[in-house]
Order: sequence, then structure tokens, then C-alpha cells
Amino acid sequence: MLEEFPLFSDLPQEHLARLEAISNEISVKKGVLLFSPGDAARGFFAVLAGAVRLYRVSPKGKEISLEIAGAGRTIAEASLFSDIYHCYAEAIRDCTVCLVRKDAFLELIQKDPQFAVAWFHILSLKVIHLHRQIEELSLKTPRSRIVSYILLLAEMQKSASVALPAHRKSIATLLGMTHETFYRSSKELENEGLVRFDGQKIEIVNRSLLEELVE
Repeated sequence: MLEEFPLFSDLPQEHLARLEAISNEISVKKGVLLFSPGDAARGFFAVLAGAVRLYRVSPKGKEISLEIAGAGRTIAEASLFSDIYHCYAEAIRDCTVCLVRKDAFLELIQKDPQFAVAWFHILSLKVIHLHRQIEELSLKTPRSRIVSYILLLAEMQKSASVALPAHRKSIATLLGMTHETFYRSSKELENEGLVRFDGQKIEIVNRSLLEELVE
């Protein structure tokens, strides 16, 4: 169940089996919240199918997207060391998620130092990934942000033909631009022969030129 997740790819089989033993599979309908700010932290989630949006609400009531996690991604790992969740997690498609239970996980870390070391290695990789996301979102042009996101998906999905984890409007919000700007910039990339859009699929036609746009 969890062996296909990139985040767990370096975890020894013995440790992976222990992780799955303290996990529960849950089905969630589109629009349902997995958790809200202030909810007691039950553990972290691995998205098996569908997509989950993490967001916060500003004092003025504006929703601020933090992440869109598609299949193969994990969310709320920090909740293992917190009493409560600090943001909203909404299923933006019908989802199947795996809840790794907090209390059982912390007990596993305490009893198995080797597992603890392996987990800290995983968290360090997650931090590097988040730093990269922040860097990409700080790029000035919408084109650069879109290209960086496409390349990130290609790396995560290990394919030159990638699937967007959510509708383009949600992706646009995540990348800090309007839907119109996202559509216009994406169309420019397609017209230049760099990518090809087909619904929720994106085919990378010229990766080398795409990479030049973000260097």
C-alpha cells in the first residue's frame, strides 16, 4: 500500500511493514474536510487516490492554498508532534487516504531507534522538497512558476507525461495567479511547442528548453 510512495521508497521493508500495521485506509468524498484548525491531531495522511488541498483562511476570510497533494503524496507529518492541526485539509476529488495513527507511530519511534533514524531521513527530504516549492513560488513570472511546477510533477511522477492533481483553477491559486493568467501562460508554452495539454494531462515535449526557462 505505501511501498509505491516516493517518500517511503528508501524505507527498509521491515519498517514499511510496521508503518502499514499502524495505518487505516479511509474513503473521503469530494468536498469533505479531513481536518480543520484546532482539531485534535490523529496522525498524518498518505493520499492513495484523488487529491487533497491544504489551505488556511486569512483574517479577512480569504482562502490561502498551501499545497495540493495528489496520489503518492503525504500531508500533515508535523501533526505527529502537535496536539492539533493548524490548517484545513479538503478532498477536492473523491479520495482514498491512509491515516498513520499518531500514538502508535510515536510509540514505534521510541521503541525502534533504527526506525526513528530512517524517519528523520525521510523528514529531511520532505523539508528539502518544501524549500524547493517556496523557491519556485517566489519566481517572478507566471511562465516560470508553471514550468517549475510541471517539472516538479514530472520528477515526482517519474514521467514526461504528467497528471495535474487538481483542476487548473486550483493549481493557478496554488501558484499565486489568476485562472486567466494560468490559461494564457500555459497556452503560450503549448504554442511554442514546449508542452502539450490534454485535459488534466500534460506532455513534456521539450524538457531541455523548459529547464532553461527556470535557470
